[in-house]
Amino acid sequence: MVTIAIPFYNAEQFLSLAIDSVIAQTYSNWQLLLVDDGSKDGSLKIAQKYAQEDNRIRVFSDGENKNLGFRLNQIPSLVDTKYLARMDADDIMHPKRIQRQIEVLEKYTDIDVLGTNAYTIDKDNIVIGLRHKVINSKQLQRVKGFIHPTIMAKTEWFKNNPYDMDAVRMEDAELWYRTYKKYKFVSLSEPLFFYREIGNNYYKKYFLANTSKQYILKKYPNNSFWKKYFFYTTIKGIIYRCFNLLRIEQILVNRRNEVLFKEKKHLEKYL
Repeated sequence: MVTIAIPFYNAEQFLSLAIDSVIAQTYSNWQLLLVDDGSKDGSLKIAQKYAQEDNRIRVFSDGENKNLGFRLNQIPSLVDTKYLARMDADDIMHPKRIQRQIEVLEKYTDIDVLGTNAYTIDKDNIVIGLRHKVINSKQLQRVKGFIHPTIMAKTEWFKNNPYDMDAVRMEDAELWYRTYKKYKFVSLSEPLFFYREIGNNYYKKYFLANTSKQYILKKYPNNSFWKKYFFYTTIKGIIYRCFNLLRIEQILVNRRNEVLFKEKKHLEKYL
């Protein structure tokens, strides 16, 4: 059995779509844990309504706003299934996501963390493209990092490898860097996820990634990887900001994805 965990904060615009995509999974032996981070909108009511209608869905809410890192570390303590899958409240799963990941993890037991490729969508659920271009025919690719909300691993792995809550806005990147040499990270080249990227003010994503710059550089002193990381995120942030001022930021968002016009019509049934 697998638990799919969705932490959410003020996510009423997209939360129902995320939950519906879990319910639509071809793999049925799942539990859904919805973790509220002190939402002020109607998100909690939406989550509670689903929980009343489906006993596989559970809501956890303590009424407090603790931020994402805290909730990500709290989730494994609330889970008793063998596997735990991540998901964000504004994304959508492909119906076969959980089935495919369970199949791979059960077959290849040496894999510690398994992610997937993802289609990118905008605020209107229109497919923009493919997040990672497939460069060869291999279904399973050894990786050093993931599209964060696509990952699945044994619940025990998450318990043994907590996120660094001080690495604000980049908890995932810090975790991958800290653990990839010790564990086997693999990603399915198959896109089994719809990852939402919204162009408006997208530049803020890069500037916010720098909020933990001093903390990370202090934690990893004289580390060339992190120095390059923050240099490039700063440059990207400046470029996106310039395009934002010209009101053409979406052009850059589209360029970072492989556009798949031929597949768009086929994918509409999942959105």
